[in-house]
Amino acid sequence: MGQFLTGDIWGEVNKLFGKRQKKIACIAYVTSEKLKLTRGDILICDASDYEIRFGATSAKTLDSYLKGGVKIFSNQQLHSKLLLTNSFLVIGSANLSTSSAERLTESSVVTTDDILISQAKAFCHNLIKESRLLGQEEINVLLKIKVVKRTFKPTTTSKTRQKQFGDGYWFVPVFPMKDRAYDKIKDKVEQTTKLISERENIDEYDISILKWNANTELSNNAKEGDQLILRFNNTSRTRSHLYPPLTILQKEVNNGYVCFYYDKSDSEKRKISWTKFQSAVKNLELKKSLSTRTKTVSKDDAEKLKNLWKKPFVN
Repeated sequence: MGQFLTGDIWGEVNKLFGKRQKKIACIAYVTSEKLKLTRGDILICDASDYEIRFGATSAKTLDSYLKGGVKIFSNQQLHSKLLLTNSFLVIGSANLSTSSAERLTESSVVTTDDILISQAKAFCHNLIKESRLLGQEEINVLLKIKVVKRTFKPTTTSKTRQKQFGDGYWFVPVFPMKDRAYDKIKDKVEQTTKLISERENIDEYDISILKWNANTELSNNAKEGDQLILRFNNTSRTRSHLYPPLTILQKEVNNGYVCFYYDKSDSEKRKISWTKFQSAVKNLELKKSLSTRTKTVSKDDAEKLKNLWKKPFVN
């Protein structure tokens, strides 16, 4: 399992833990109790005098966690932001603060990968060994430090932190767009393509679009971050190729249609002729067959299909 989170990271993470799980949180700066930690959990943070004095970590918050039975360690070199249980690993950019939850643009990845969880356990074990355990006496000393409030730099509202990025796959049969249809959207498409190219250092040739009618399953439900598995047919419908999963970078909703901009870098070299695909797919035991209709593809089927593009197919 893998999941990408934005927005209120720790608020979203709290929803993942339906049952009691022991947690180890390695979060450098802590000024909020937004993350639910309970008796027996471990919190490693930077509770040095300097960070307490300048408000990066709150002694009051640590005191509250400690009184709730959380074991607290301090490590002055810590800059990590992760949460570990026996079955989940969350790692990303977010500190444990109100500004992170409500204002800043953060991102994190949740994984259940056994190897990554095992490595994180070893990391936390070593980190705890070189950290300082804080009991009530140490916390009381930190509570006496006068906090010098720093002014926060003004920020604008981020649209990115409000988005939910897709993690799905779509099989989409497509045909070349007719010149007359393209001419109607040409100026807008070329402008957007140029902006994406300049911002992300992608050759304009490698940015393509899928124009789709509004109020369809694809146009309504596909999100940026979803991946398209395109069956591209030639104009006469005599030949077609299947392309490897292509990430939707941008979705633009217009009057009567939707444009999906996707990165097609290196996909031409990896495309598979439909004939060869039909021959190879027989052994994959897909839950849904792929043919001439747009449909969602399960993650299990997508993983099976990805193996086809790893093999040296000849077009």
